[in-house]
Amino acid sequence: MTIPTYRLPPGVERGSQFGPSFRNVIQEAISGVEQRFAQWTRCRGVGDLSYGLVQSDDPLGDYAAIAAIWRAHFGSLIPFRFKDWSDYTATDELLGNGDGTTTNFHLVKTYDPSQILLGTPGALIYVRSITLPVGTPSVFIDGVPAEPGVDYQITGGGMVSFTTAPSNGTTLTWTGEFDVPVRFDVDKLPVVMNEADLASIGSISIKEVIGES
Repeated sequence: MTIPTYRLPPGVERGSQFGPSFRNVIQEAISGVEQRFAQWTRCRGVGDLSYGLVQSDDPLGDYAAIAAIWRAHFGSLIPFRFKDWSDYTATDELLGNGDGTTTNFHLVKTYDPSQILLGTPGALIYVRSITLPVGTPSVFIDGVPAEPGVDYQITGGGMVSFTTAPSNGTTLTWTGEFDVPVRFDVDKLPVVMNEADLASIGSISIKEVIGES
């Protein structure tokens, strides 16, 4: 199922708790020596919308939006778009390198601590697949802007499809914004209406879904 284009009210998204997570298994010997194993090969964002609702300027209206998505998406069943205000942009991100044959390249964002801290590329990096671009990202071939709709188009799942394969050795980059596909991580919405007719929800946990757009 295609994820709808609508999102939660900006105030709820901006005020919500949301951040990246991994799941690892750490086994400790009596000596204190550790063995570590990754259960997830992909990072997933997790968060809670209730923080945004508490800070909302329009709690009843924002609650109505949350309740509408909750019911229409059958709780945790169907994902929706979410803007992670802590990480929603990409600037001059490497898309790939032309080889004169390949026309399709997937939008990705690379996290390289060595590049940020030391100014040189490092061996430990994380490459994130971007599946929900916002609008049409800008694409560059060797730093020269390509024309959207003529030189390339954005297809489903964050794929950039060039009309003509970029020449061998060219560097392809992109700049733009993106959303995160998330779902509710609970199947019960514990709503409390207080005396001022304001909606209060103790926790509305959400989790990023992988491989859906």
